[in-house]
Amino acid sequence: MITKNSGQFKLKLSDLFPLKDRLSHLIFPATCIVCKAELSASDIPLCPFCILDLDYTHFEKYETHTAVEKLFWGRVQIEQAYAHLFYRKGGSTQQILHELKYKFNAELGREFGKRIGDILREKKEWIDVEFLVPVPIHPKKEFSRGYNQSTVLAEGISESMSIPIYDFGLKKSKHTESQTRKSRFLRWDNVKNNFSLSSQDELNGKHIVFVDDVITTGATLESLIRTVLDKYPDIRISVISLAFAA
Repeated sequence: MITKNSGQFKLKLSDLFPLKDRLSHLIFPATCIVCKAELSASDIPLCPFCILDLDYTHFEKYETHTAVEKLFWGRVQIEQAYAHLFYRKGGSTQQILHELKYKFNAELGREFGKRIGDILREKKEWIDVEFLVPVPIHPKKEFSRGYNQSTVLAEGISESMSIPIYDFGLKKSKHTESQTRKSRFLRWDNVKNNFSLSSQDELNGKHIVFVDDVITTGATLESLIRTVLDKYPDIRISVISLAFAA
């Protein structure tokens, strides 16, 4: 905003930043990460058409168990599980995950976290959740990316649902190889005994939610859940993920 004072116009410093953003957009226009259409300045790099056309699971509408919940049957006990998008190789969800993991777009994760929270806060199954727990990544990966993608998703969910984030003192103790080309058995072998926790709080009976970016075979979450249940056998655990590889 420009104000007049003693016959002179003065520009507030805060007014320079929107102008700077607009000039930057003119020189380096933002584009949709899916269709590459030019965007107006936006926190989320997706055009309205691609947002509407994403491969949503609509699990929040299911009255029976979802595929992501069934994935854990006979493996570990969970209360419920939700994934927002289906992951298919070459699809729009893969591009979103790539942007989140490798393009340093933390705000994209927070925005999707808020959208997930807006859906689940209306559901009775999620109203007694006491803590959100981001799935940890190895410190080397977190350093190279500048953040943990599960943490920024949890931050968005936390803002929308007013649920605090708690980390248990959880650490990923091994820097494992990529899971992408591994079978279900090899994925489990790659991540078993992979986590440690140092929390001294009494958490039995609490309802917590692990937040992850993508669930494929569920091996990472299974290992993590077993680690927590070993110390807190009466804790209640649910899962939220941005994407699920159907």
